[in-house]
Amino acid sequence: MTTFSTRQTFALIALFVATSLAFIQLDNREALEPVKDSLNAVVAPAADAFGRLDGVGGPDDGSALERELAALKAERDRLLVDNARLEQENRAVEQYRQQAQLQEEHPTWKRLQARVRSTDPTNFQKAFVLDKGSDDGVAVGMAVVAGGSNYIGQVTEVQAESAKVMLVIDSTQTVGARLNSGPDGVVFGMWQNRGRLELRYLERDAKPQLDELVLTADNEASRTASVPGGLIVGKVERVEQNRQGDLQTVPILPLVDFEQLQVVTIVLTDES
Repeated sequence: MTTFSTRQTFALIALFVATSLAFIQLDNREALEPVKDSLNAVVAPAADAFGRLDGVGGPDDGSALERELAALKAERDRLLVDNARLEQENRAVEQYRQQAQLQEEHPTWKRLQARVRSTDPTNFQKAFVLDKGSDDGVAVGMAVVAGGSNYIGQVTEVQAESAKVMLVIDSTQTVGARLNSGPDGVVFGMWQNRGRLELRYLERDAKPQLDELVLTADNEASRTASVPGGLIVGKVERVEQNRQGDLQTVPILPLVDFEQLQVVTIVLTDES
């Protein structure tokens, strides 16, 4: 390892200072311009090459990349919209197929297919507005079904070309119903009370089973006017001891996703 004495160290410092001053003087007199031009000629191409590799070249390169990125984003957004529209159309086709099944099961019923035009914008009520009305034979009280034989509510208001349907889960709605095993009761909407449906006034000795179907009532004493018997309201959600005197209440889970409905069927007449 080479070491320097104090005298040698001071000599090197003095040499460095003198050299620096000399270069400064030459630069001030522009005597170094030819050397600087030669260095720029060598260094500039290399700097441009590195800039292009890093994607930070000139303004034109940046603009081209930004345009390409914008085009890719626009194409992605278009594909997302097309996919959402396709999914919506597939749901509608499936719901049409399910309504055709209702026709096969009840060939004597007079039915009318309708599309959901809108929902309650305030979300205070659980209701639909359909694209069929009194001009098509729709009247207040008629039952509305979806997904085959699933009861979803009743017509509550009618205009010439539209009708309002209050869904069965709305707290204003009730419908005569029964367990699939037989005992009768009344289904109450519970949505505004942070629930879905309850089957009330079920006799104390009834033994509902978990997931047992709940159907609209068949017999005249329990049946709701204009609502055919045997439609599916939902299934028993929980089996719990909720008795009041000689009666009991059972929570019910609908089998329909009301938010996804696009096509429904209005039962104009029940001729069974």
